[in-house]
Amino acid sequence: MSQIKLKTRYLLCWLSVVLLFLGTCPIAVLMAQNQDNFKGLPFITNYGPERYKAGIQNWDIIQDGRGALFVANNLGLLEFDGENWNRYGLNNTKVRSVLLGSDGNIYVGSQADFGFLSSDAKGKLIYTSLADSLPAATRGFDETWKIFEIEGDIYFCTFERIYVYDGRETGAFEAENRLEISFKVDNLLYSYVVDQGLTLFNDGKFELVQNGDFFKDKRISSIMKYDNQQLMITTFEHGAFLYNGTVKPFQFKGDFWRNEFLINHATRLRNGNIAIGTQNAGLFIISKEGNRLLHLSKEEGLQDLTINYIYEDNYDGLWLAKNNGLSRVDLNSPFTFIDDRMGISGAGYTALKSEELVYLGTNNGLFVWENDQIEPIKGIDGQVYNIQRIKGRILVGHNNGTYYLDGKTAVKIHDENGAWLFRSIPGESNLLIQGTYTGLNLFEWSGSDLLFKQKIEGFGESSRVMEFDGEYLWVAHGYKGIFKLKFSPDYTQVTESKLYNNQDGLPTNVLNNVFKISNQLLFTANAGFYDYSVDQDRFVPNDEYNELIDPGAMLVDMEADEVGNVYFIEQNMLGLIKPQPNHQQIVHTAPFNKIRRLWNDDLANIMVLDNQHILIGGKQGFIHYSPQLDIPQEVETQILFSEISSQGVQDSILFLGNKFSSTKSAPNFETVLDYAQNSISFEYAAPHFESEEEVTYQFKLENYDVDWSPWSLENRKEYTNLREGEYSFQVRARDIFERETEPATFTFEIKPPIYRSFFAYVFYTLGGGFLLFLGFRWLDKRHQQAQSKLKEEQDRVLEIKDNEIETITQRTEEEIIQLKNEKLQNEIEHKNQELTSSAMHLIQKNQLLNTIKSTLKNLSKDERTKQINTQLGKLIKSIDKDLDGGGEWSQFSENFDQVHGNFITRLKEKYPDLTPQEIKFSAYIRMNLNTKEIANLLGISVRGVEIGRYRVRKKLKLERKDNLSDFLLRF
Repeated sequence: MSQIKLKTRYLLCWLSVVLLFLGTCPIAVLMAQNQDNFKGLPFITNYGPERYKAGIQNWDIIQDGRGALFVANNLGLLEFDGENWNRYGLNNTKVRSVLLGSDGNIYVGSQADFGFLSSDAKGKLIYTSLADSLPAATRGFDETWKIFEIEGDIYFCTFERIYVYDGRETGAFEAENRLEISFKVDNLLYSYVVDQGLTLFNDGKFELVQNGDFFKDKRISSIMKYDNQQLMITTFEHGAFLYNGTVKPFQFKGDFWRNEFLINHATRLRNGNIAIGTQNAGLFIISKEGNRLLHLSKEEGLQDLTINYIYEDNYDGLWLAKNNGLSRVDLNSPFTFIDDRMGISGAGYTALKSEELVYLGTNNGLFVWENDQIEPIKGIDGQVYNIQRIKGRILVGHNNGTYYLDGKTAVKIHDENGAWLFRSIPGESNLLIQGTYTGLNLFEWSGSDLLFKQKIEGFGESSRVMEFDGEYLWVAHGYKGIFKLKFSPDYTQVTESKLYNNQDGLPTNVLNNVFKISNQLLFTANAGFYDYSVDQDRFVPNDEYNELIDPGAMLVDMEADEVGNVYFIEQNMLGLIKPQPNHQQIVHTAPFNKIRRLWNDDLANIMVLDNQHILIGGKQGFIHYSPQLDIPQEVETQILFSEISSQGVQDSILFLGNKFSSTKSAPNFETVLDYAQNSISFEYAAPHFESEEEVTYQFKLENYDVDWSPWSLENRKEYTNLREGEYSFQVRARDIFERETEPATFTFEIKPPIYRSFFAYVFYTLGGGFLLFLGFRWLDKRHQQAQSKLKEEQDRVLEIKDNEIETITQRTEEEIIQLKNEKLQNEIEHKNQELTSSAMHLIQKNQLLNTIKSTLKNLSKDERTKQINTQLGKLIKSIDKDLDGGGEWSQFSENFDQVHGNFITRLKEKYPDLTPQEIKFSAYIRMNLNTKEIANLLGISVRGVEIGRYRVRKKLKLERKDNLSDFLLRF
C-alpha cells in the first residue's frame, strides 16, 4: 500500500511539473520578450588586419565541411582554422566573393578573374583560373561580386555579364544594361539591372519580374525569404521592402532606424531574426516584425561601422566582414556583458531587480537600469556591498553607511562605515539586524521607515556573511571560523557566543561561509560542504553536496532561484545545481567556463534577478546569464590537421589540411617516410570559434606513447628520431564547454635505414653466414693450425723425446758399440796378441827349425851312413815344408783380415800385382814386426827383407818420401 502511495505521489508531482510548465510557458515567453532589455551586450571578438596579416577590407565569408572559415579579402583568400590564419594570393587580385561548391572546390571571384581552388593529394590548395580560358570578346570585366551554385552549375556574377560554369566549359550572358549585384533565393537567380530594376535570370535571359521596375532607381543590396509568400528586399539607400509580386515598405518598429542608414547586406538568421549590416551604423538585429533586438556599433565594441557581409557559422556565431577587419558576435550565447559600453563603471558586487528596474552596485556607485538605459544614482558614489528589498524598501549597504532608495534618489539612514547586509529576525517583523565591519547593528521599522536603534553589544567582529537558524545567528568570519550567537529577548546584546573552527570539524579557520538554501543552512569551507550537528555540537561533512561537487571545492557564494536551481561560485568554477524529477540533482558547470576569467574574484557574488536573469559580478560590470539560451549545441566540433611535415635531410610537407574525408578531416592516405626523414611534426586545430584561444588538445602516438598526453593549449607536436615502424598519431580537442572531439588520425610508416632494411638483413644474413663460414673456416684453420702446431709441438716434443731416446739409444749404441769396439778391440788385441803370439811362435818355431835344419845339414856333411843321410834329408825336407807354412798362412790371413779390416783382401784387390810372398811381407810390416822377425817368419835373410821392402814399395807406387810402414798402417 505504501508503494502505491509513493508511486501516486511521484505521478502527482510529475503532473504538477508538467501543468506548471504548460501553464507558465506563454508567461515565460512573454516575460522573456518583455525583459530582453535586461540583457547585456554579446561577446564580440575582433580580428584586425594585424592579426590575420592581410588587407583591411573583407567582402564574403564561407565555412567548409571541416569548420574552417574562408574570407574574401583585399589581398587574397584568407583561411582560419581556429588557430592559424593562411592567405592565398590568387594572382595578386582583390577577392570579392567565395563559394564552397558541392564538388568540394572553393570557387572565388576577384578583380578581372574568377576560378576555383582544389586540393591536391597532400591537401594543398591549387588555384585554377577559369577567366583565363574565356574568349577575348568576353574576357573583359571588372569585379566578380557574387558566386552561386544552382543544380551543379556555378554562376559568376559580374557587373558586365553572368558566367556559367558547368564543370567543363564557361558560358557568358549579358543584359541590355549594366548589371549590379545578383542574388539567389530558392535556386532562382535575381539580378539588378541598371535603369530596369529587378530581373530574374532564366535560361540565359534577364526577365523583369512583376513590378520589378519599382527598383530601377533603388539599388538592391540583398534579397532573402521573409516568409513562404514574400521576399524581403533591402536597398542601399532606400530602406527595406516586402515583395510578393507587389512591393510594400518594411516597417521598422520604434524610432531606432534612420533613413540615413545605408544597408550593405542583410540576412535571415536561423532563429528567424534578421541581421542588417550597414555602411555607417554598424550591425542591427531585428525581429521579423521589425523590433530592434540589438544594435552594435563602435560604442558596443565593433572596430568599424561599415559591414560588407554577414555570415552565420555552424555554431550560430555571426561573422561580420567589415571595411576594416573582421568581427565575430556570439548572438546565441547565454552570456552577455553589462559594462562601461552600456554606461556602468567599476567591478560588479551586487544587483537587485525591482519591477521594471534593475539596480546595479559596483565599487564606483549604484546604477539603475531602465528602458534599456543605465544611469548612475546620485549621492551614493563609492563601494556598494549589498542591495536588498525588505518590506517594499530598497536598502543599500555601502562602505559609507546605510541607504534606502526613494525612486532614483539615495537617502542615508545611518553613517557607520562598512554596512554589509541585513537579516530579518525570525518572529520579529519590526526588527532587522545589520552586519558591519565592526559587529552588528539593530534597526527597527517605524511604518515604512527604517530607523537605527543601537549597536548590539557583546560582539564586535566583521559580519559580512550571516544567516539565522531559529533563535541563533550564524556569522562566518573571514579568518577566524564561524560564530554561533544568541541574543537577549530585545536583541540589544549578544548573550551567548561560540566560535567554531578547525577544532570543531571545520577543515580550517579561514574562508568559511554559511548560506540558506531551501530554508536550510549549508556551511562551506575550503574542503567542501558541512552541516552543523546539534547532537555532536560540531560540523560534519554534507555527503549529498560533496558527492555533487569536488570535496576540495571552496565556495564563496550560493543563491537559489524559485524553481530550486542553486547557483554557486567557487574559486575556480561557476555553475548551478539542478534538481531532477527523480529527486536527484546534477551539477551544470561547463557553459560557465566561458566566463571563468571574467568574474570579480574580490567578493564574488551571483545574483538571481529572476528565473531567467542571473547576474554574476564581473571585473568590469556584470555578466548576464540567460538559462533559456543555455542549449547544448548539436554541431560537433571537428579537429583537423593544419599541417603535417617531416624533417630530416630535407624538410617536406606531407599534408596541408584542405582535403575532406570521412575520417574527420584526417588525411586518407598512407605515408611512408625514409629513415632520413624520421622527425615529424603535426599542427592541428579545432575551429570552435566561441572558445577562441582556450581550446585544449590531447595527443597520442601509437607504438611510441604509452597513454594520452595531458590536455594542453599547445596545438603543435613534434617527434624526433623515431625508429622504423608503423605509427598512428591521434589527436583530439576539448572546447571551453568540455566537449571532446572524435580523434583525428594520421597513419604513417618510417622505413628502416638502409643498414636495417629487409635487403640489409638479407645481406646481413648472407654476409653473416659468409662471415660465419669464414669464421668457421678461420676457426677451423686456426684449429687445424693449433692442432698442427700442437702436433708439431707434440712432434717436436716427441722428436726431442725421440732425439733424447735416439741420443740415449745412440749413446747406448755408442756405448754398446764402444763396448763392442772395446770388446772387438779386446778381441783384436787378443787376436793381435794371438797373431803376435802365433807370429812369435812361428818365429821361434822357424828359428828352431832353421837351427835344427842347420844342424841337420851340418850332420849330413859328416860321413855317416848313407841311410842316416837319407833320413836327414827327409827330415830337412819336412822342416822346409813346415817352414813354408801354407796351411798356417791361410788361417793367419783369415784372422788377420778380421782384425785389420780385410787388409789382405783389400790389398789384393787394389794391388793385384803383389805376390803372396809380398802380401805376407806387407802383413808383417803392418803388424809392426822388425826386419829380423820378418826374416825369420819368411825364412829369408835380412837382406832379403830389405829387397822385399823395396819391391813392395815399387808395386805400391810409393815415392821416396813415403814411409812404407805408415802407408800400410793407414791402408
